[in-house]
Amino acid sequence: MINNLSLLAEAPPAPTLTPPTLSVTEGQSVSLQCSAPVPCPSVPPALTWSSVPGPIEETLQQQQDGTFVKVSTLTFTAAPSHHDRDISCSAAYNRGSDSVPQVSAPLRPSVTYQPRNTAVSLRCSSDANPAAEQYRWYKADGGAQTLIGNSSVIDIKVSENVSHIFCEAQNELGIGRSVVTQLNEHSSARILPSSSCTGDSSQMSCVCEAEGNPSPQMHWRFSGISTNISITNEALNDMSVRSVITVKEPQWRDPVSLVCHSSNTRGSDTQTFTVPAFQRRGPPTNTRVTVSPSGPVAEHTDVTLTCSSEANPAVELYSWYKDDGGAHALIVNSSFAVLNIKASKDTTAFFCQSQNDLGTDVSAVTRLNVQYQPQSTTVSVTPRGPVDEHSNVTVTCSSEANPAVQHYRWYKADGGALSLIGNSAVLNFRASKDSSQIFCEALNDVGTDRSTVTQLLINYRPRNTRVTVRPQTSVREHSHVSLTCSSDASPAVQHYRWYKDDGGALTVIGNSAVLTMNASKDTTAVFCEAQNDLGTDNSTVTRLDVQYSPRNTTISRLSFGPVVENDDVTLTCSSDASPAARLYRWYKADAETDTHIRDSAVLTMKASKDTTQIFCEALNDLGTDRSAVTHLDVRYHPRNTRVTVSPSGPVLEHHIVTLECSSDANPVVQRYSWHHADGGTLIGNSALLKMNASKNIADIFCRAQNDLGTDDSSNIPLDVQCTYSFSV
Repeated sequence: MINNLSLLAEAPPAPTLTPPTLSVTEGQSVSLQCSAPVPCPSVPPALTWSSVPGPIEETLQQQQDGTFVKVSTLTFTAAPSHHDRDISCSAAYNRGSDSVPQVSAPLRPSVTYQPRNTAVSLRCSSDANPAAEQYRWYKADGGAQTLIGNSSVIDIKVSENVSHIFCEAQNELGIGRSVVTQLNEHSSARILPSSSCTGDSSQMSCVCEAEGNPSPQMHWRFSGISTNISITNEALNDMSVRSVITVKEPQWRDPVSLVCHSSNTRGSDTQTFTVPAFQRRGPPTNTRVTVSPSGPVAEHTDVTLTCSSEANPAVELYSWYKDDGGAHALIVNSSFAVLNIKASKDTTAFFCQSQNDLGTDVSAVTRLNVQYQPQSTTVSVTPRGPVDEHSNVTVTCSSEANPAVQHYRWYKADGGALSLIGNSAVLNFRASKDSSQIFCEALNDVGTDRSTVTQLLINYRPRNTRVTVRPQTSVREHSHVSLTCSSDASPAVQHYRWYKDDGGALTVIGNSAVLTMNASKDTTAVFCEAQNDLGTDNSTVTRLDVQYSPRNTTISRLSFGPVVENDDVTLTCSSDASPAARLYRWYKADAETDTHIRDSAVLTMKASKDTTQIFCEALNDLGTDRSAVTHLDVRYHPRNTRVTVSPSGPVLEHHIVTLECSSDANPVVQRYSWHHADGGTLIGNSALLKMNASKNIADIFCRAQNDLGTDDSSNIPLDVQCTYSFSV
């Protein structure tokens, strides 16, 4: 930051006053301007007036050459106190520590004004022996006396407050008092309030009284009067004059203006007297009504009606009437010409009747311009009656108002929310069920009024069709269910239809608004259709929560066909149930005995020839269901191979013996073979072996074989007995 910035290299010029001289008259508005150059606009000089008789306004002005000048304007009203009084201004520039203000040349206004503060010197003298020792001066104000001095000579300023004075002289023998002396200050002629006009049809007189110093001259000006005129002037005192103009038997039909003019060397004054028309005796004429206030009046405000008439003799009775479209209703009979009422839009036409001893006269009908806010605001709709949705509708807002309605507004009523939809007296729009409740608002300068809400009758096809279910919770199969179809439509829905939806295949199941049926797992998806003359609408599909015990319980495998013993087998139990089965149980079916295996939806086990008949059971809160028995085709190699001998028991050597080999196998044994137990020598290749019994044949066994393996029977020893021959 730079401090003490030097703005000027040398002393700047003194500021300039405009105008340089000033001659004005008392009361004249005066503007003086003090201007000083501005070397640096960011730091202009400070302008100060030596005398500030009025407000000051400062501006920074740019000249045509680009330089700046600061101007201070002083405004005041010229007064005697400003006469020959020095007025100057100074400009102070920021030049650091050696800053010196530059002062302009002074201006001395010359102010002209009328004489004032006029003073007189009064001396009190008295013939006395011994000479008077004391003098006293008094101001005489009516009957009151006020001491204003205690010397033989007194200097006072003449004013309205001191216009009549006297003095007292006193010695040791008594007191002497002078007569009251009037101090006459020159004053302009002035007509006094006592001036007035009086009279009747025989004679009319106007008196004009004026005062002034010097005493004023009186003159009358008039027109429309030609004969029987006399004017007299009378001096009331040194400063007051009375002038009287008299007209005998005035016979003018219209009011006449008489002008009294009073003047002296100090000024003048004028007063106009309006004299009413004077007529010959007869019934009232020219009866008329005047209204106060004139012009438009707000409803319910006070209005004064005055009935006036030209009549001689004067009107004795006034009758006021209300005009309702030609029907006249008397309001009041009165000796007073004035009727005070409250302005009302329902009573705007009045007239009066004036009556004297010689007849009556009726005024014209006077109509009051009573202004009131809009009222009786209504909405009319075209076309009338119901309209189809999306068709054109015209609504018109009308209202009774004075002045006429200036603005209209249309609103859509959505419950408690209002939406502005138009700004004209007539609104055209397409019918919509969403804009069926509307109203209008009328506005003028006095206030506003709203119509009632108009409900448009709009026809539209059904929409928002929906289904309600009783009971609303889940239901057990075969219990009663009531379904109700409802829809928003105008005109109201005429036909209802119920459909069952089976994966896109529709079946009609009812033809009324309410459908009562027994709950069934086979009918859980339903919807309804609503129809009127304009169309149809479908509800969404309603899914019934029909609960039932498990059914159609089945067993499934990941792979089908035979399974080798000891291989893993996975079985899944599934069931149709609502609610879903909460428990699955597996059983092995052994003839008449069912053996519980495990509880789970999925069963994984080792394949076994001993467990080939199984089933599952599904359980929920409503009951149980069993699957059919599933047979597992478990494949295994031969086992339990055995031999049966026929005949059984001992056999005679050389007799035929039959041996049969049997075995438990899946698939069945494909090959049997017979072998000697002492070395495995093959002796046969079928399930049956026939041979001659011999003591030389050792024990034998059979072998059973399929695709999965072989199995040998145990050794079968034969009990062969010898036969003997005896000779006799």
